[in-house]
Amino acid sequence: MRGSLGEKISEGAYSEAYAWAPGQVVKLFKPGVPRRMPRFEVRMIRAVHAAGAPVPEVFGDVTLDGRFGIVLQRLDGPTLLQLTRTGAVTFEQAGAIIAALAMSIHNTPLPPEVLSMREYMEAQLRHDDGKLPKHIATEILALIDRLPLGDGLCHTDLSPGNVIMTAEAQSWSTGSARCAGPPSSNLGSCA
Repeated sequence: MRGSLGEKISEGAYSEAYAWAPGQVVKLFKPGVPRRMPRFEVRMIRAVHAAGAPVPEVFGDVTLDGRFGIVLQRLDGPTLLQLTRTGAVTFEQAGAIIAALAMSIHNTPLPPEVLSMREYMEAQLRHDDGKLPKHIATEILALIDRLPLGDGLCHTDLSPGNVIMTAEAQSWSTGSARCAGPPSSNLGSCA
């Protein structure tokens, strides 16, 4: 994949985004992030993009200095978080944008690759390296089993920092659409 590491655009808990090539960014995962996590993310971004969700296109993947990276379409514009901090968007407006985007995501046709919420959480808990005590993991799964079944797409990290406001329309930045569940799951993950 042709490109070169440019200016750092943003940073999250597990990755950093850099300019890559014209119209592209590379999302580089931090050292120590298990490879299964970004590879799963690539599959999900591709699947939900193909289903019509407002996510950037995946152009490929790269490895730089031992770090896995996803080359994505660059979305130009401020994040919703930046707009609330400058006062350009009120908290009420931001809440309405997040709620509308959550419903838009949830109404996207569900790609067959997407796991149910329970399957997704089971996979996460299997690979948590014992960070979460087993009895708590069991209780989490029991709570998920009590939720109404849902067959809509759930983002799992829909926060103002992950919503990029482009000139055309708002879009969410990365492939955190990871499971199927009830509509409340999208709003329950907003931070």
